[in-house]
Amino acid sequence: MHRGKTAASLIALAIGVALSLGVALGNDEGAESVALPNEGGSWTPASEMRVDAVPTQLGALEIRGVGTFTYDPAAIRTLRPDVFADGRFSAFDVLAWLAETGKVDVEYAYDESQATYVIQSINGLEGWWYDVRLPGGAFERTALRMDTYPIKDGAEVYLYLEDPARLAAIESSFREEVALRAAHDGRIIVPAVTIKGPRSTVTFRDVAVTSHNVRPDVFGPGAITALDVLLSLGDQGQIAGLELAWHAMVDDVPNVNHYMVEWISLPDVLGEKDSSCGYMDEAATEGLRGFLTPHSHATTQIHLSSDLELLVSPGYVEWQWLCATP
Repeated sequence: MHRGKTAASLIALAIGVALSLGVALGNDEGAESVALPNEGGSWTPASEMRVDAVPTQLGALEIRGVGTFTYDPAAIRTLRPDVFADGRFSAFDVLAWLAETGKVDVEYAYDESQATYVIQSINGLEGWWYDVRLPGGAFERTALRMDTYPIKDGAEVYLYLEDPARLAAIESSFREEVALRAAHDGRIIVPAVTIKGPRSTVTFRDVAVTSHNVRPDVFGPGAITALDVLLSLGDQGQIAGLELAWHAMVDDVPNVNHYMVEWISLPDVLGEKDSSCGYMDEAATEGLRGFLTPHSHATTQIHLSSDLELLVSPGYVEWQWLCATP
């Protein structure tokens, strides 16, 4: 357990939040196409030239009713060196730094049953949760572990008192994931992986997911992301091909640096491609479904992408075909 010190000035902010657990659909201009498997038969996309720079710009974290704080990425040290590559850190690491420097009164601890650091209280109040706004996006009403949510230049973190029922569902979901992983001796085996295409839907059962180390610029070796679910289906011969797009920029937003899933090849099942459409993912447990905001079809905003969404052991993963609206 850790206790920080004093609180800062009071500032209240009303923010509209938008959830997307996958990547937003963006302009394909300037995107680099990646077809898998490659000529050598590998389902692992080359990573050498596709990187996101270590954060160097001042960032901001707001705690509703407490204040807004700026931080220097050079001062942040991750509590999860088991997860992140050198120089990378999470949204939770920023909060921990605020506590360590005495800028805010925080109690937190690592919860083995949830496989994550949890906020026990801020200024004596319990029940906090967080959202993140990536450059070019909106605040995401996320249901992802705060200590594995990677921060990049220009990201903003927002903490608030969450609805108790939703927070309880998130914590219960995390515990279910840990139990499921333990039941499979530390492996990630997803009970149901569903691909909802433009014409029909297909579900794969008990999919073993392995790491393809797609983002060594952000995560350490062995990290397993939502994108690894599709790559593992490819390894297992369940899908015929996969088309990704590496976006260094979306519209006028620079340094996006993520993969978008443009097409999943399942002959005679999923219909035909459309350049304005792509796949967005959702990875959770059944008990959390009712607390997730449905995907928006009207999104050109940037959200956390599947190649940056770490998995513990979700009860289901779904990929949904969505099209951008004018």
